[in-house]
Amino acid sequence: MGICKLCLQKRKLCKKSHIIPKFHYKFLYGSNNKLIYLNFKKLQVRYNSEYEGNILCQGCEGKILGKLDCYAAELINGNKTVFHLKQINGQKCLVLENSSNYDYSKFKLFLLSLLWRTSISSRPFFKTIKLQPQVEEDLRLMILNNKPGKPRKYPCLIILPPLVSTPNGGCGFIIFDMPTMSPRHEKKDEFEAYDLVIEGIHYIFIVSMPKIWNVAPSLEANKLIMGFASTRDQEKLLREIMLMIKQNKDTSNVLI
Repeated sequence: MGICKLCLQKRKLCKKSHIIPKFHYKFLYGSNNKLIYLNFKKLQVRYNSEYEGNILCQGCEGKILGKLDCYAAELINGNKTVFHLKQINGQKCLVLENSSNYDYSKFKLFLLSLLWRTSISSRPFFKTIKLQPQVEEDLRLMILNNKPGKPRKYPCLIILPPLVSTPNGGCGFIIFDMPTMSPRHEKKDEFEAYDLVIEGIHYIFIVSMPKIWNVAPSLEANKLIMGFASTRDQEKLLREIMLMIKQNKDTSNVLI
């Protein structure tokens, strides 16, 4: 028994709550269900993903976060989801629009739950993500009350690994471009963001930004847009954004 960090009620707590949903590690599993991590010096093998016990009650874990995870798994990996390649602002992007399979509220809440879970976790892997108490409380209430907010409230920018051509004439990703890495924190004046990298997908959560900045998030009411960029391009992109904010320039078209 203990206090659930989501509903704040005293209830029976789960022995295992995934901070990052298990479906998000599918490319990293080897034989015998071993989870292979890439360290800076060597490969590390674990038998489980990042989870923590005694933080969530069974109701919040299964009926709230579990449902969001299941929806995201179906949207990202499901056979019914059809993304299209499009050019937006001169950049190649993966776009999902006018699809009955896309639910802005569910996917936005899933993303917010990722950020919130990494912030409340005591796992060393997530030590760089420590949200301000008010931000953490805002996210908790948004998740608990099923209120995702508008696209520009705690916006998320989703960037995929570089897209390469395959021998059969199609397109795909190289597995070595799909690492899962410890999150990174960026803060400069009024701008603050967290970069969470899972299977090479960069989830850039902006928790604070100047009022003059009209950011274009990946999630819209009826559209999901994801760009492509290498790790080097991502570093350059973040530096450009922070420089433009410092110079009070318009950054509305910088990120897709």
